[in-house]
Amino acid sequence: MPRFPRNHIKTTFFHAITQGIDKSYIFQNSEDIKYYIKSIYNISKEQNVKIIAYCIMNNHAHILIQTQNISELSKYMQRLNTKYGRYYNTKYGRVGYVFKDRYKSEGIYSQKHLYNCIRYIHNNPVKAGICTKPDEYPYSNYKKIENDNIEEDYQFLDIDEDEMKKCTNLITDFLIKNNIKETDLKTNRKILRELLMILKGKHNISLRKIAEKLNLNRETIRKLYKS
Repeated sequence: MPRFPRNHIKTTFFHAITQGIDKSYIFQNSEDIKYYIKSIYNISKEQNVKIIAYCIMNNHAHILIQTQNISELSKYMQRLNTKYGRYYNTKYGRVGYVFKDRYKSEGIYSQKHLYNCIRYIHNNPVKAGICTKPDEYPYSNYKKIENDNIEEDYQFLDIDEDEMKKCTNLITDFLIKNNIKETDLKTNRKILRELLMILKGKHNISLRKIAEKLNLNRETIRKLYKS
């Protein structure tokens, strides 16, 4: 079962990526792709998930999923890829794994991030040189989602508010993991810098937000991060 970052539980949107083992083709033709797409929707009806966007390439697939329960995401992807793996091995007379690992997933934490993810998914065949515009590719839901009012359907917190909430969650996780209090950060520069590398370096939280949340001077935060 895939491991989820702890802050994944703070979102209901996930970008799931599956890839063929050794980057080999796992969708040999249109029949294979159509079977996978059909399975995407059939299994989603049985699980507590909603399909927002997808794009199926020859050796990998992108699916943007909404679910209220993180465990449902794992169950859904496991069922989907297990079902397709059996279909593929039976059809082509092979045995063994079809997908590299189970799948990878990324949480979506703002409306801007959501729209960027949708564009990224639908532009995969353009980037690969298969077509010049995303609406020319037949194995994504670009044309369908283009007509949906996604701004009305998928609302997030204000981006600044969302970033502060994410910052708070990451700090809380860090303090628990290291068994320290927030006040200890002001006297322990080494561990504070470690936290900054997580917040700014890994999650790109602004130094202004970090300084505001920790009630520290922004210049002090900036110098410590740059050191």
